[in-house]
Amino acid sequence: MRRFWIILVMAALPGCAAAPKKDESAALRVQLAAVSGKFDLAKRENLNLKRELTLYRQYRDIDSKRFLRSADVLTAQMAPFIAKGDVLTSITDRGLVVVILSEQLFVSGSDVLSDQGKAFLDKIAALVDGWFPRDYIYIEGHTDNQSLAVFEWKSDWDFSFARALNVLKYFTESKKMDPLRFSASGFGQYRPRASNETREGRRLNRRIEIVIVPQRLKATVQTTGDL
Repeated sequence: MRRFWIILVMAALPGCAAAPKKDESAALRVQLAAVSGKFDLAKRENLNLKRELTLYRQYRDIDSKRFLRSADVLTAQMAPFIAKGDVLTSITDRGLVVVILSEQLFVSGSDVLSDQGKAFLDKIAALVDGWFPRDYIYIEGHTDNQSLAVFEWKSDWDFSFARALNVLKYFTESKKMDPLRFSASGFGQYRPRASNETREGRRLNRRIEIVIVPQRLKATVQTTGDL
């Protein structure tokens, strides 16, 4: 009888030894998950601090967190297009920059906005109205180095400016935004994002850049008699 109880006790020992190991393994996984979460949070906070510092170096009296939050909102809204490389958002020392490939905005070979392009600009207008009701907006047009070989324009500057101007007009005329806040410019082929030697590079270079500048509208229109 004594031998039987000894056998039972010895048979139970391996199970008793295994239980603490399982508990230790589960606890270790929980600890690793917690550390990983803290590491990811620290990376995000570090990225935001870098973006804030970028803005602060140029504009020392702005609410930089407003720009960071709005960039995150727009990135979420444009996620499918960002994933395909058709839209790019970034914080630079100029402010919040939104790059949209021209094929997403215009009828091919034209400065006429497409229905999809207008839908894109509606999203930008809503963002600007909500987050930047008094900031300056620069609209910049860019082309590749083959625009004039295909389309009837006097120069790449003319073509890129015409596209930028129509984006500006959509904001000020269709969306009724304050024209005092807007300016348009055309850079032609001279500020490429990629090489013009490849088809994909030329596609990336045909674009509109919308720059929301951390500079508030302060000036008022003066009449001739006030000058």
